[in-house]
Amino acid sequence: MAVKRSYSSAKRKAQARETRRAILDAAHELFVSTGYAATTIQAIAERAGVAVQTVYAVFGNKRELLRQLIESTITGDDDPAPVTERAEAEAVAAEPDARRRAELDAAISVQISQRVAPIVRVAEEAAASDPELAAMMEVVKAARREEMTASARLVGGPDGLRLSHEEAAATLYVLYSPQVAGMLMGDYGWSPQRYERWLARMILQAVILGAD
Repeated sequence: MAVKRSYSSAKRKAQARETRRAILDAAHELFVSTGYAATTIQAIAERAGVAVQTVYAVFGNKRELLRQLIESTITGDDDPAPVTERAEAEAVAAEPDARRRAELDAAISVQISQRVAPIVRVAEEAAASDPELAAMMEVVKAARREEMTASARLVGGPDGLRLSHEEAAATLYVLYSPQVAGMLMGDYGWSPQRYERWLARMILQAVILGAD
């Protein structure tokens, strides 16, 4: 009986993850295509193939759904572990060569920027006329700034940082931002590869100690 209960529990958890993923995917598609304000919970539920009550039960409200969507888009999956605690970040920290460390770090950042830019753009546009959503976005930004503290430590590695830890984190906050990626790849028409090379060079020259 214990084995059966364990199996049933695992099956329920898997189904819950699938439901959550379906709702997030539906929300992403609708938010990006029609905008945050124009997208209703009912429309998301219909696209995901679930009941409206299920969306509310899983996420509570549309703002929280957007917040969790941004988080899962940053990480690329449903694992709650932050980017700085994942295998890719550990590979950056373990790399002894400063140039290669900057390149690995830039590659991670470009992947994240390309994933998250569309939904962040939607959120920022909606936040301009929604004070509660604006407050939620400030929480998201604060969490990102906190993660930059860990990112600075990782990218500095054995060489250390040429700036104070606070300034290094702030510099990465700017360099990693999807807005910068959008300006260079959108306004200037840079390819992702060119943007990645530029980002690696900026990390190397501006953040890592003795990496001229």
